[in-house]
Order: sequence, then C-alpha cells, then structure tokens
Amino acid sequence: MINNSLQAKCDLFAENYLILRKNFRWDYAMMHCLGALLYTNDGRTADVEAIKAAKEIIKKNTGLFSSFKETTFFALSVLLSLDADPQGLFERSFKIFGELKNAGFYGSPYLTLAAFSIAKRADITDTEPVVRLAKEFYDAMKKKHRFLTSTDDYGYAAMLALTGLSVEPAINEMETCYELLKKEFGSGNALQSLTHVLTLGEESADIKCSRAVKIYDKLKEKGCKVSRYEELASMGILVLISSDVDKITDEIKDTYEILIGKKGLGSWSMGKHERIMYAAALVTSEYMEGIGKDSVQLAFANSLTSIVIAQQTAMIIAATAAAGAAASSSSGS
Repeated sequence: MINNSLQAKCDLFAENYLILRKNFRWDYAMMHCLGALLYTNDGRTADVEAIKAAKEIIKKNTGLFSSFKETTFFALSVLLSLDADPQGLFERSFKIFGELKNAGFYGSPYLTLAAFSIAKRADITDTEPVVRLAKEFYDAMKKKHRFLTSTDDYGYAAMLALTGLSVEPAINEMETCYELLKKEFGSGNALQSLTHVLTLGEESADIKCSRAVKIYDKLKEKGCKVSRYEELASMGILVLISSDVDKITDEIKDTYEILIGKKGLGSWSMGKHERIMYAAALVTSEYMEGIGKDSVQLAFANSLTSIVIAQQTAMIIAATAAAGAAASSSSGS
C-alpha cells in the first residue's frame, strides 16, 4: 500500500493528464503525460492558459522552422509555464541555444532541452564555461561511442556540465558502468543513456550497476518490466535515490496498479512500459521530497539538483523520442 502523499500524486497526475488531453488535442499524447508529470512534481494543477501563453512566447520569438517548434515544443511550453518569468526564461534559453550552436552543437529539438537546463540555473550568470564543458562532455562521449552518441545525448551533456564533475573521471565511470551492464541490457544507446545517469552516483560502479540489475529484475518479477529502450535511463534515477530495492519496487508496482485504474491511463490509452515509467517517476518524486527527513537519506548522489535535472532530462528525451517516432510514422503513412 502506498502512503497518502503518493496516492495524492497519482490523483493529481491523472487529473492533470485529462486536463492536458482535453485542451491540447493536437499535441502528441505522450507529451500530455509528460506535462502532467511536470505539473504534478511541482504540486500544481495544470494551468492551460499559462501553457498557451508560453506557446505564444516561443512562436513569437522564433522562426518558422526553429528547433524550439519541433518535438520538444510542448514540453518546453510546460516548463516555461511553471516558471515565474516565462518570457525571461525563454530569452535566456534562446541565448544559450545560440551559444551551444556556436560551440559546435547542431540545431536540434534536443539542443533546446540542453539550453533550457542551463538557463534554468539562474545562479549561473556566465553560461559560456558551462556550454564549453557540455561540448567537452559530448565530444568525450562521441570519442568512446562514435555511432551511439547523437543529438539525443545533448541533454545529458548539459546535465553533466552542470554537476561540477570533471570530464575524464566521469567518462571513465560511464565506461565502467557500460562494460558492467552490457551483458544484462545489451550494447546500445539506451544503455549509454543509463550510464550517463548512473555517473551522478557517488557509490562504486559495481554497487550502482548491481543495484540497477536488481531493480530491473525485481520489477520484472512484479509484472512491471522496464523497457530496454528510451525508458531505461529513468531506471537509473531509482538507483540513486534508494538502496532498498524491495521497498522501492513494491511502491512502483502499487503506483502502477493505481494508474492503470485511472481514466485515460488504462490499457486502452497507454502502453505498459510508458505507465511503468510514469509510476517510477511519481515514486521518485516522493523520495526526492523526503530528502532531508529521517525516513529518507540521499547518500548516493552529488546533489538533489543533479537528480532533478537527470529525471527531467530522461523523461523529456523518452517522450521526445516517442513523439519523433510517431511523427515519422504519421508522415510515412
């Protein structure tokens, strides 16, 4: 049984999903879930007018074929709508987007996510050093995995640049995790994304990777098998926030059972892997709110901020990839 707070999150998530589905019918369905989660994590009911206003900010300040108007458009509109100064945050994001392109990144919907992640850090007044570090991280990833590393890693490069980690040790940690986990999860882009997240944890690679496998296996046993594709990276967050594998997987299972009974979130409306991912995200949110309390200790990560960015990055990338696939399928049919 989940606690009252997590039950309330499930209720709010379902409510927000229905609000967004009703009011933004022309946006991709997977983005409705993502928007619902972002508002739920902020403890707020979805604000339709604020999202529409944020959409207008993006439309009025970008060209017809801008990367800001592609598959991350709705997600960025939601993120802007949650901020006290959406216009200012967009302008800062747009400026950093230009800095990232000047540093050698290609224009891409994923680059808008990287720009937003950096822009959101209002305490960083000089963003160019962060941009340069993000490019160093990306180039190092590319050197290790030339064919796996692509534009969908831009967000992770920005995430890592904001952590204060040094490039070479972080990349070596990723590679160690990759080697330890490839037998279990297979070599590929999804595993690489998972290792980006695991690098945030301060424990040894052996411990983190062992826990990742245990979480995966436990969820599979409980009928909540995690997809080995885009959703795999989100599982890495679970490794960072709890060492109690039985407890956290039980909570995800219980949350999953609640979600499947909610209007719009059942088997006819949402895929199983997607529902598992959102159940895990809601449990993650509950744990992060408990950090600092006696009941929950964050002993395995550099900072709460890094985990928040990691979760947001993993979820948006997964939703964006799904939206991109849907768009390709639609245009090809």
